Amino acid sequence: MAKCPVCETQHTENNIETCSVCGYDLTPYPPVLGQIPPEFLEKEKKRILAAKRVWERSQIKVAEAEAIASKFQSKREENSMISSSDWNYTKLIDFLESGNWKAADEETARMMLAVAGRTLEGYLNADDIEKFPCEDLRIIDHLWVKYSNGRFGFSVQKQIYLNCGGKPDSNFPSDTIWYKFTDEVGWRVNESFIDVDGIKYDFGASRGHLPSFWFGFWGVWVRSSLAQRLVNCSI
Repeated sequence: MAKCPVCETQHTENNIETCSVCGYDLTPYPPVLGQIPPEFLEKEKKRILAAKRVWERSQIKVAEAEAIASKFQSKREENSMISSSDWNYTKLIDFLESGNWKAADEETARMMLAVAGRTLEGYLNADDIEKFPCEDLRIIDHLWVKYSNGRFGFSVQKQIYLNCGGKPDSNFPSDTIWYKFTDEVGWRVNESFIDVDGIKYDFGASRGHLPSFWFGFWGVWVRSSLAQRLVNCSI
């Protein structure tokens, strides 16, 4: 039995293409003639190390998400999941619990626009992100992390963004950083951005692929602001 280099889950070598737990690409390298260039091996080591950091951080977030969710268990019987700012997240929990990722994605967008008072506009700008209530952002993130076992969530996206060289300073990231990030989360494939129909709503999606509320031409403008807000909110 072989082990995934990221989460160390055992699997039958050459029998699967993607790790069932962390989603790491396990496709074997094609046979090559001669020695593999050292620079390629070094780059691969760095890529695996970065993936391991994201995985380890996500597992910490899973534990934190479990703790946050436990605070609401008594309210669950009353069919309510309400933050102190009076927003109800019961529908989001229902969708996430049932694995209905598309409905959960749409509910996340609906709730965030409502919380920010931007339902009519249909999008959030940097100022909206800066003022977004920490508790509500924390609840949404922890629910995604909890029910995806650390695969999806804003904090997962934040860690990937930082690993790609992004800075939580509200500044527009360079094209290189943005392309690298969108490649990692699967919003760009073969150097082309996917369209809305290309969003994957299953565990075959790349780590950080969801929520996809930030996906689109304006997502780059708020990515650094979101990372900064997550840091400020200790998420």
